[in-house]
Amino acid sequence: MATHPRDEISRIEDDEVVSSAVEETHESDVKIQWGQVVEIDDSYLRASKFTRFYRSVLFQMILFGALSFVGPAMSDAISNLGGGGLSTPFLANLATSLNAASGFFVALCGGPLINKLGIRWACVLAGLAMPLAGSGYYVSARWGVDWYLLVSRVVGGVFDGFLYVAETTAMLSYPDQNDRGLFLGIWSAMRNTGSIVGGSINFYTNYKRSSAGGIAWSTYLIFVGFECTGAIWAFMLSPTSKVRHRDGSKAATSTDISWAAEFKALWKHLQNKKTWLMFFPAFYSFFYGGTLGTYLALHFSVRARALSSLITPTITIPMVVAYGRLMDQQRWSQMHRAWIGVLIWLIPQVGCFIWIGIEYSKFGTEKAALDYVLHTRQWAEAYLPYLIIFSTGYLTQLSLYWILGTFSTDVKSSARTGGLFRAFETLGQTVSYAVNSNAKADPRVALYVNCGLLVALVPCLVVLIGMVPERPKGYDVDVDEGPLLRREDMGGEGVGEGGGRKDV
Repeated sequence: MATHPRDEISRIEDDEVVSSAVEETHESDVKIQWGQVVEIDDSYLRASKFTRFYRSVLFQMILFGALSFVGPAMSDAISNLGGGGLSTPFLANLATSLNAASGFFVALCGGPLINKLGIRWACVLAGLAMPLAGSGYYVSARWGVDWYLLVSRVVGGVFDGFLYVAETTAMLSYPDQNDRGLFLGIWSAMRNTGSIVGGSINFYTNYKRSSAGGIAWSTYLIFVGFECTGAIWAFMLSPTSKVRHRDGSKAATSTDISWAAEFKALWKHLQNKKTWLMFFPAFYSFFYGGTLGTYLALHFSVRARALSSLITPTITIPMVVAYGRLMDQQRWSQMHRAWIGVLIWLIPQVGCFIWIGIEYSKFGTEKAALDYVLHTRQWAEAYLPYLIIFSTGYLTQLSLYWILGTFSTDVKSSARTGGLFRAFETLGQTVSYAVNSNAKADPRVALYVNCGLLVALVPCLVVLIGMVPERPKGYDVDVDEGPLLRREDMGGEGVGEGGGRKDV
């Protein structure tokens, strides 16, 4: 009689299998990987090439990249102009702060929401709201209707929160452990490809403007056109239960539980040391956006800012792909790879924040319009540290995703962990852009806060990396004591009807 996969999982966990090699079992539909039994879908292996590709993890990552291409990447392209491309950065910083604040509240409860709503439908909702971003800047730039920009960014932030948690859940749980860095790199590269397109648009429509001020308002209409395709890419995503790896193994799923049990599980995550160790790194990860966006808007010409929105993603794409492959190298342990991944971005950022401090000592609080044609040497000196921090900033996020993915492959655990990570990240953005939204404030204050966060995250990363296991668990290590969710741990409300799997 064939052994049921769930029973086989329990047997393996009880025996504490430590081998990370992949072994075939006597059953044709089961294999052991990283000490866990994984089901093989024979019908998937017999399906057409199109079906296998359409349901593959690779294609799901491409679709998530496409969503990032037409959504966050377009917003990034606008942000990379400094101050959203408006004549002064302060209104745009306030709008971005409100956007991040509304995203924070959604992401904070994102684990339960995504686990109940599902990754695909969360992305569909986010895709429908994407055009709000570009339209808000267009209305403000052309007609000076600032209230619409603020409202659109608040509403957009709610739906951005759904996308943030959904894509993070997929990034942490879909890829095979040996390919996690590769797929993270592909996703980040596609996001930055969108920024290249946006940057090209910015530069083409503004390359003649060597003065300070706002960009051409028609630029935003092109962004809106891209954003309108978001829902199309989201509808093409496969439900989690149908996603397959190259060998036919199923993507991680987990036991369906009630709403009450979901929030109890989230509360357990909030009480865990690992959660608060990632607070400062996550809070810091995109804090530089407000700080350096204001730096760019106050000290560089319109066309220099437009060129920046093209240069930054162009350099970032090969970096994130190479970085992803490096993190997949099996010659080093997971802990060693975590250290390598962190030091690659930490050391350059420390040096560049010191460098920008020196540049600020030259500028003081005065505005400038440094241009790559008119002030080539001064432009290069002031722009290079900005470029290094922005490009390595994506490596910061990828390294944190990778580290969090080393603890568990359980999809619900990934949703809770990913939701809290994105909540802390958006909280950092909220504070950063809020600090930089005051036109009367000294812009150097935000720089000092950014440097303080950089110092604070170092001990957190030391302890967090010290907790990285040799192999991930197949269950939520912050909630469960074993591979199957226990009713008593969840107050008797745990397993859903039939003890089934949730199609997240």
